[in-house]
Amino acid sequence: MYARHPYLGRTLSLAGALLGTLLSGCGGYGSSYSPTGAAPGATCGGTYSVACPPPTVSVSAPAANATVSGMVTLTATATASSTYNLTIMSVQFDVDGTSVGTVMSSPYTFSWDSTKVANGNHTITAIATDSASDTMTSTGVSVNVQNAAAAVVMSPAQLFPAPASSASGVARVTVERESGAVSGNVAVSGMTARSVTLNAAFAGASGDALLALVPHAGEAGVWDVPAGAQLTPQQIAALDAGKLYVIATSATYPDGEIRGQLASGSVRVTFTTLAATPDAVAALGSALRGWAATTVDTAAGTLTVHVSLSGLGYSTAAAVTGGSGAAIAELSRDAVDPGHWSTELKRISAADLASFNAGDLTVSVAASAAPQGALRGQIEPEASASAD
Repeated sequence: MYARHPYLGRTLSLAGALLGTLLSGCGGYGSSYSPTGAAPGATCGGTYSVACPPPTVSVSAPAANATVSGMVTLTATATASSTYNLTIMSVQFDVDGTSVGTVMSSPYTFSWDSTKVANGNHTITAIATDSASDTMTSTGVSVNVQNAAAAVVMSPAQLFPAPASSASGVARVTVERESGAVSGNVAVSGMTARSVTLNAAFAGASGDALLALVPHAGEAGVWDVPAGAQLTPQQIAALDAGKLYVIATSATYPDGEIRGQLASGSVRVTFTTLAATPDAVAALGSALRGWAATTVDTAAGTLTVHVSLSGLGYSTAAAVTGGSGAAIAELSRDAVDPGHWSTELKRISAADLASFNAGDLTVSVAASAAPQGALRGQIEPEASASAD
């Protein structure tokens, strides 16, 4: 038998202990993640250690396919591997792939302003990052954003008679349905506005002011919805129906120089100049003027028409006819202004909606001097005043 050399044996033992210490600290031949307090040997990561398991994360609120508006609470559930004593360091919330906020500790909840995106479907995801710097993205949750929002071009053409002005403007208004909080602004050009207000009435009609906007400090021509402004549920419903408008007045035109009818979603607003028939011109002269403002809610299937006339004298009837010439809506004369005829929220059929989309609806006005028709105009839905 060979005798073991005492010095050699001790040298080998020391080398083995040193190697064991090095391997224990590194989790094998390569770097690894061995957090404080982990179970003995419970290391992950590095070249020769097991890969660290990624965190798990899911969006728990809002529910999939929920309809949301205003400030929306986003909530995520996230966990990291307990085997390796990993922890969640942050959860980032994305909407359509764009970060909207990050939460650094549990509970993973963030308040998202849904008025910053357009109405319609949007996808919410959560991205969790753990203490090993591993990340995981949740399955997307689709929600339907439905804020009461509208953008519209303002012009003199939305007033009758139209002011002789080249001014223009753009109004953008957003309303949180749950709270009624309203925000937005109006930018005008080519005029010096004396006032800008949000009023309630359909296109072609005048209504009371609901809100007075305030000049934006340091930016000429911009008027803001005042902080803290709110609309009632009835006023939000009016906005949805296309029954709110913004109007800017000036010293030259105190009753209004430009106007914009707010319309969003399924509401379409169009304006039509009515032309005098030869019989009417022969009987009454060439000073006849007529104008129609039409509001159609394609989802609700309703038709609203306001007609304004001048130079005609006493008109006897006004109506909207379809492509076949049959009347689909009879208009009523205003008790105070005989030159104003209207119908509001008249139910119309799917065929009538198709005629509107095809440009086959006609506004006609009759008078005793021209019983076969004094003024007439084709409603062209392409002439909408909505802004992008």
